[in-house]
Amino acid sequence: MMDAPVRIENRAQLIYLLTEAAELEHGIMCCYLFAAFSMKRSVEEGISEEQLRLVRRWRRTILQISIEEMLHMCLACNLLTAVGGAPHLRRPNLPVSPKAYPPSFKLELAPFCQQTLENFIFIERPEDPEPGAGAGTSFGSPVPQTPKLSDIFSSAREYQNQGRLYHGIEDGLQYLSQKYGEERLFLGPPKAQIAGAYFNLPGLDPVTDLTSAEAALQGIIVQGEGGRGFSKDSHHGRFLAIQEEYEQVLREDPTFVPARPVMWNPYSMLPNDVGDDLEVNLIEDPLSIDISNLFDGCYEILIQVLGRLFAHGEESEDELTQLAEITEGLMVDVIGPLGDALTRLPAGPSHSGLTAGPSFRFSRDINTPPHRDAARALFIERLKELSAYCGFLQTEGSLSSVLTRVRASLGRYAEQLDK
Repeated sequence: MMDAPVRIENRAQLIYLLTEAAELEHGIMCCYLFAAFSMKRSVEEGISEEQLRLVRRWRRTILQISIEEMLHMCLACNLLTAVGGAPHLRRPNLPVSPKAYPPSFKLELAPFCQQTLENFIFIERPEDPEPGAGAGTSFGSPVPQTPKLSDIFSSAREYQNQGRLYHGIEDGLQYLSQKYGEERLFLGPPKAQIAGAYFNLPGLDPVTDLTSAEAALQGIIVQGEGGRGFSKDSHHGRFLAIQEEYEQVLREDPTFVPARPVMWNPYSMLPNDVGDDLEVNLIEDPLSIDISNLFDGCYEILIQVLGRLFAHGEESEDELTQLAEITEGLMVDVIGPLGDALTRLPAGPSHSGLTAGPSFRFSRDINTPPHRDAARALFIERLKELSAYCGFLQTEGSLSSVLTRVRASLGRYAEQLDK
């Protein structure tokens, strides 16, 4: 049974749901990155050359999808700016509470396996999947909505998939364009938004009116679940293709395991917004804890630098371009290598045979510094601290090489901002 339409009656509710959309895209991106980091990289890890070629291709596909999730998060932030809201880069730590979003969204840090892939297919499923198109397994039932006279205070909405949420936002934009007038609805300054030129993300265009807003929403829907029906080029379709190949390999080799033995939901310490009753596993190995803390610190500074780019306040165009370059560099040269390294490190004595993994943990002070000069000074200081921390760690072998490269990258970004 299809759930009730997502209803929006005022700007406050629109901003609330766009904020929720940005959170969802961010959280889903982290889930995909975690799965990609967990995947095996060589035949020395117990797979054949042919299997390795498949795993590498699957990994590239998942990484590309995670980049597209970042695009969707950026589009949601542009939409927020366009209607007078603030770009939103915060999100709950993972795994999210069942109360954070509708129960059909199960967001957690899980290694690549059949169960994880099934969850990805379910998250990205279209609104009206065709029979046999991989609708996935339901993780919850919709909660009936109580009719309300008016929503003067923003409140949660129930929806079974992302398409329903975005179509509800689209309907809300159309209604509010009539209610307020298009010019009054889209009152945010277009120059305060980020465009694809900063990150080479096709489709990342400023939102200035109803037409461009609808184009942004349709881009998210079609690229993600493929809209209504099945699309092989959507995230849903690409995950289904991986699933089909995965099942074929298992029929030929039932012992095939494409991922490292990575622990689910690993943390060096319990986040303050994740309850003990959720499936969180604490890393115990001292070095793994140190690398986990380094990863989380680097991920926070990445999001803060990205947030400053979204703030689009006092920076010149050259400074904004620099922030975009540093954001991309942190993802490629720091987050990627550290995330991969963590999936090779031991989780600790209580988790025999399992490895650690990146937690993408946020602390309470993840907010973006609001003033340009102070932000640059804080970024420089923090990048230097993280770079120095790499040098303090006593490591050897491949991990030592990774930390040497990460340390150099962090120091280089600090120097770029300090010029």
